[in-house]
Amino acid sequence: MPEKISRPISAQATTLRILLVSRFCPSKAHAGGLRMLDIYALIKQRLPAVQLDLYTHHRPDIDWTIAEAYQIFDNVYLSPTEELSPSGLATLRSEANQYDVIDVQYHQRGLHLGGFRQLGKKLIFTPMESRALAFWTSLRALFGMRGKFNLKNIPADLYYTYQEISYCFKADEVVCVSNTDSEFLRAVTRSKQVRVLETGLSTFEFSAALSQREFDVAPEKKAMHIVYVAAFGSETNVAALRWYLDNVHPIVKSAVPDYVLDVVGRGDLSSFSRYQDASVNFVGEVAELAPCIARARVGIAPALGGSGFRGKVNQYAILGVPGVVSPIALHGLVYEDGINIFAAESPQLFAQRCIQLLTDAALNARMGTAARKLCLGRYTWASKWKTICEIYNLQGVE
Repeated sequence: MPEKISRPISAQATTLRILLVSRFCPSKAHAGGLRMLDIYALIKQRLPAVQLDLYTHHRPDIDWTIAEAYQIFDNVYLSPTEELSPSGLATLRSEANQYDVIDVQYHQRGLHLGGFRQLGKKLIFTPMESRALAFWTSLRALFGMRGKFNLKNIPADLYYTYQEISYCFKADEVVCVSNTDSEFLRAVTRSKQVRVLETGLSTFEFSAALSQREFDVAPEKKAMHIVYVAAFGSETNVAALRWYLDNVHPIVKSAVPDYVLDVVGRGDLSSFSRYQDASVNFVGEVAELAPCIARARVGIAPALGGSGFRGKVNQYAILGVPGVVSPIALHGLVYEDGINIFAAESPQLFAQRCIQLLTDAALNARMGTAARKLCLGRYTWASKWKTICEIYNLQGVE
């Protein structure tokens, strides 16, 4: 059955109406859901008079609980289907007021951008991970003879690329989650309406680390663990993990015999069963990321593709865990190689940097402290408030 949950709103107090239309629910279960929670929680905290409505379809197995969404949004419209059409929303709404801003999140929901145009003054489209850039990266890998490419996927990938580009022209503003995505879509569409709002540190996941003024990095108190946090439903993350296990892991293991790699994140990792031994710990999906990261001496972000979130680099940094990353994972971020992070492309250098941070506690502490300081200054959601106000037309709203 369709479901609407709302709380009383004073018409006189409401200064702006925003509707979020999202394929997945704002929740702590996945990176996209957490990003939406943080953005809208910050808007509600700073501008409580703004009316925030949500139109989505709840999948408990994917989204877990959506209790936080009910606390943030004034009206929650739960569709019984995944379609999320304007006509479906009309059956749930008791009023026909137009929205000032409609925020359409995820590629799949771009299909109804034209219909939502009739309901809102400004239409925003956030593709999350760019399908077009992912396809382009795969093509480059194919013709460059690097990595694997499934030729059977070409027709579908071409169609998704066409869709994404057409959605960019239908929206008033396209908001990307990384500089890499925004630069690519801006170049392809020639549109000045493509911009970036990089993902900040979640106040839901890292509230303790964000609020602590004094933070003891103390790598000497930790075991020889390296952590890799990622969503393994993404083929690029799966390929990156395989690259690390095949090319980097044996070198690190040989130099540091008691080293352990912790692999943390949602997704099917059964294809990695042959790597399972005492030096590889497939943790899988966890309710809280911070404890898994905090116990590690090093965080890694190997990357073979360039689209999507850059969250893991900041997640490591806020907990004082220095990172070793592929150069492409650093694109658009202001961390400096050798100062507050290590960037390495070849397996040999990647392994060398991991070994250094595992075995040199002073170096580890120095880089971890520097990474945390930069992260606090540049990558919290509060630091992005000006950009959020511009995107959601919040300037001058009280």
